[in-house]
Amino acid sequence: MNATVDIAAQTVVAPEARAMRADARRNRTKVLEAARISMARDGLEAQMEEIARAAGVGVGTVYRHFPNKDELVDALANERFERLAERAREALADPDPWYSFENFIRASAKIQTEDRALSEVLVSRPETMYAAAERVDIRGYVEKLMNRAQEAGVIRPDALPDDVPMLMCALAGTHSNPKMDPERYVAIALDGLRAPGSSPLPPPAGAR
Repeated sequence: MNATVDIAAQTVVAPEARAMRADARRNRTKVLEAARISMARDGLEAQMEEIARAAGVGVGTVYRHFPNKDELVDALANERFERLAERAREALADPDPWYSFENFIRASAKIQTEDRALSEVLVSRPETMYAAAERVDIRGYVEKLMNRAQEAGVIRPDALPDDVPMLMCALAGTHSNPKMDPERYVAIALDGLRAPGSSPLPPPAGAR
């Protein structure tokens, strides 16, 4: 009898619980979107209260999802690398080895240079970015793209998957200098990765 009552009670409560969870998910998404825009503009100086206003929610809602700014930045980093992983999957679906790699690099650079807050984190708190990258195995995607392109003879054979995040790090500061054109440096980087390469690359630091 008690089991029957419990099941009936669950049947009545479940739709409300589902609605609350759906509402919470929508609020979390709105907060992340607002935070990304605010931090892209103001960097880590963006205030939680401002983010709440931009999201159209109370500041208490922001703090329920993200008790402090560090947790919000972690969530933004995870969301960013999920977007990069999606771009990598799209690139792997492209049958052209060079253009799929090129398009992925350009998409990565665009996300990198347009997101000021996470570019600052990349420089000042790299462990946050490393954790987010490992969470979606972004290195594995890069390795697949590079291996395919190297097998096709369009990327120099001495280029390594770890070269790509280092190139992205080099672009991290371009947002702060209006005289810098990220597209120019992306083109230079891509040209340097093309096969055959004008001169051999030095070995990575750990192999010296």
